Amino acid sequence: MTQSAAIEKGLENGKDNAAAAIKDRAAKTVEKTVEAAQDTYEQVAFQAELATEQASEELRKVAETGTKFVRENPGTAIVGAVGVGILVGLALRGRD
Repeated sequence: MTQSAAIEKGLENGKDNAAAAIKDRAAKTVEKTVEAAQDTYEQVAFQAELATEQASEELRKVAETGTKFVRENPGTAIVGAVGVGILVGLALRGRD
């Protein structure tokens, strides 16, 4: 083998090694990105679950308070409901 042929073969091997190294780095980068995305998804899912639980608890408290108010003040609750009904009726009537 001549000296120039040996040099060319060495350059080709170097290209193959560089391409393999680039491929490995790209694969590792993609793997890290996927792991980071999974971690982020898990964190967001956990936060959403907490927010849902808190909202559910607040709605339960509001419903409980409303029920207690109506039981203690039935007359006021009826007058309030009639008043709200009249206001809603006037608002809807004005649109037609």
